[in-house]
Amino acid sequence: MTRMPPGAGNETNAPIARDAYDALAEGYAALAETKVENGFNEHPAMRACIGDVKGLSVLDAGCGPGFLLRDLLAAGARRVCGFDVSANMVAIARKRVGGAAAIWVGDLAGALPLADNSLDLVVSSLALDYVYDWSVPLAAFKRVLTPKGRLVFSVQHPLGSHEWLKPATAFGRHLCETRWRGFTDKPVTVPDYYRSVEEIFNPVLQAGFHLTHVHETRPVAALKQRDPRKYERGHRFATFMIIDAQVTPSNR
Repeated sequence: MTRMPPGAGNETNAPIARDAYDALAEGYAALAETKVENGFNEHPAMRACIGDVKGLSVLDAGCGPGFLLRDLLAAGARRVCGFDVSANMVAIARKRVGGAAAIWVGDLAGALPLADNSLDLVVSSLALDYVYDWSVPLAAFKRVLTPKGRLVFSVQHPLGSHEWLKPATAFGRHLCETRWRGFTDKPVTVPDYYRSVEEIFNPVLQAGFHLTHVHETRPVAALKQRDPRKYERGHRFATFMIIDAQVTPSNR
């Protein structure tokens, strides 16, 4: 794990992880749901926090290979759409859900091709970690949400992220790199942003949302028999955080 030097692309909203996820796409799509961090921690926690989506219009921002798109459709969402910066991930997501959802290649820091006030819910699973300035996607999310619209997204927990990414300081935002070895034959270097607590919550509030719930995820019980050590560690040390927010009426 390395921290990038100042000025190494860490002050722009360039799509820093596009090439990495193009390389990871097939392996990630095949294996992520069996991985401790994904299939036994973040995935079930996100779905529990999202709750009932029956009849809702939902956007999955940074949809990856379509795991959450599939589950939103199965749970009865009225309309589901999604995008990802990786064309390879989008191709897999389209195969996963067929024509049941509109899916396109897009950047979280770009414009959303959706009408104002057209969505009930925006979800984003571990995608905003790759965006430096959250004001851009958060403004876009607020624009497309209804006046009572909801935003649910997951990020790395600052505690776990600080240990894993090892930034020079626990404050602020820092572009770091890690080597992922579990999805491909060769390691893939994945750039990522470490964020402090204030760098997570303040942009959400400044964008015109109010917090309704913050959830620090823990592994599900099914992991206890499969890997007791990782299960116990996951209940002692936070890995991910889920923010549940709603459009603030006074900001409409």
